[in-house]
Amino acid sequence: MFDDLVDATTGTRGAGALSTWARVENAACAQRVATMAAMLDEAHAASGSADRDQWCLDNLDAVAAHIGAAQNITPGTASHQLLVAVALHDRFPRVAAVFAEGLITYALVKTVVHRGALVVDPDALHALDGLLAQAFGDWEPRSVDKTEKAIDYFVHQVDPQAVRRSETKARGRSVEVHIEEDGSGLATVLATLFAHNAKAFEGRLKNLAATVCPADPRTADQLRADAVGAIGTDRMACLCGNDDCAAAQNPPATGVVVYVIASEDTLAEPKDAPESEPPAPKPETPAPTTPVETDESSAAAERAAIDGDEPPLFDKPLRDLTLTEALTPAPGYFAKLRPAALMGGLFLPGAIACRATIGATITRIVHPGQAPPENRYRPSKKLADFIRCRDMTCRFPGCRRPATQTEVDHTIPWPHGPTTASNLKCVCRRHHLLKTFWGGENGWRDTQLNDGTVIWTAPDGRQYVTTPGSRLLFPELSAPTATVTTTGRPEAHTAGLTMPRRRTTRAQDRANRVLRERGP
Repeated sequence: MFDDLVDATTGTRGAGALSTWARVENAACAQRVATMAAMLDEAHAASGSADRDQWCLDNLDAVAAHIGAAQNITPGTASHQLLVAVALHDRFPRVAAVFAEGLITYALVKTVVHRGALVVDPDALHALDGLLAQAFGDWEPRSVDKTEKAIDYFVHQVDPQAVRRSETKARGRSVEVHIEEDGSGLATVLATLFAHNAKAFEGRLKNLAATVCPADPRTADQLRADAVGAIGTDRMACLCGNDDCAAAQNPPATGVVVYVIASEDTLAEPKDAPESEPPAPKPETPAPTTPVETDESSAAAERAAIDGDEPPLFDKPLRDLTLTEALTPAPGYFAKLRPAALMGGLFLPGAIACRATIGATITRIVHPGQAPPENRYRPSKKLADFIRCRDMTCRFPGCRRPATQTEVDHTIPWPHGPTTASNLKCVCRRHHLLKTFWGGENGWRDTQLNDGTVIWTAPDGRQYVTTPGSRLLFPELSAPTATVTTTGRPEAHTAGLTMPRRRTTRAQDRANRVLRERGP
């Protein structure tokens, strides 16, 4: 069927080509979803799989890890896609057939899986599957809200108790933090609160904004925004720069730790200007007519540019501008401050990294070079800090968990593998368990190079290469370290270890959630 759809695109153009390729795209997505479900079926068919369903990292987690590595997506996204694939092919086979023909989109399939999740009776589920598959034959475009209501109508026909109840507005309150990945170093916070809590929050922002002195260069809006960032402290850091500022004498403190990686050049304070006057130019040398901006002065300007009012677009009144001057864009400039990064790999402009140092503890990261291995299992703090700053995230393919939430793992197990930078990497708990208990000759295996590159070999033999997260912004951290020398023959290190187990299986958890939501 898929090949026929691809052949149908031959000779098409314009709107005809667009609709045909859109159908091919849907059919290709259906093939991908079906492959995911088949991978889980293979895992369940393997020897001992029934016992693994109660493992902390069960069959679904192991397959999701493989899916994430193959598509270079995060574990959470891979798990969600796998759950949709399983629900579609186990509960809605007729809808899956329509999807395979390219007649519906993946977004519609996800809505079907979600809105029909509470139908438990096999006959009702079979009827719902048939009604939806038949309706999708002449399905017209709908908004998300109307699509959900239309599917809920069919669910109500077969099982009224299975219609997902709309939450009240109060139950829908939440706080969402979206960190922008455009390199701006900014984030958006969206919150829905109780009205009385919102008024208290507004008052708290005003009180925090008032803790700085009147000479602070920030505008009222900027102070309120920075007050949100300082909400966990008792005051804000004043930026007036005056030595006798009372507000600056008492810097804020908080129990929350945010790790920022920056170069020494970025955080270095600009040097004071020399007190003596520079020598006068020789008579035969004409004095410069325009000031020359040094690196230090432009870096200082970058630090100050994130506060205060927006600079004017033009340096003279509009009435005095020519048309050419008005239409000519302002010249750009290269940043003098080297960018930094949040632990986890998010880009952070140098000026914002400098702002983050106010009241912060600064720890110097030392590259181990060709230093010999440490004669211990657990690395020293200095070595562990270097590993985390070099890797920034979990080193499993597609995983973006920050290195501060990971474990420092020996690629070649201790004691055969040394405790040295070339044999250590950051791996989150989930993927550490995956390597330990789903590893071996037919499982996940990893090899590490001297520059921190890790080569993962999947159970099917395919290889996935991950490089340290610092390589783009801080390539000096990826400089080769001492070559690994093993002692003896490395062996599996699972002897005496057992996988943490669930109290109930994933299927039992899902059944309990469905019963609770269906109500009495």
